[in-house]
Amino acid sequence: MTIAFVLIVASALVGIATGYVFRIWGLVVISPFIAILAAIVLRIYDFGMMAGVAVVAICLVVCQLAYFAASYLLHARDVSAHHEVDGTPGEISEHNIRRQHK
Repeated sequence: MTIAFVLIVASALVGIATGYVFRIWGLVVISPFIAILAAIVLRIYDFGMMAGVAVVAICLVVCQLAYFAASYLLHARDVSAHHEVDGTPGEISEHNIRRQHK
């Protein structure tokens, strides 16, 4: 059971690292490697079929959630609904906009 926990934590770390370095297409490349590596390690440690499939699926889900969390934290400052709602320009404003109310 310890090896399953190690694989899940390693998948989360890979997801975080991928989220900080690559775009969403990085998951397309990383996910098969995680699945294959986890399947090999679980086969070496004599996990059963259903337990192995469950651990591989959890590894993939954890990797993707960690990717989205890391990319959200990286780009959270750029996305703000507050600037869209109140209509006032943010820090990066357009100076050459004509007045709409004449």
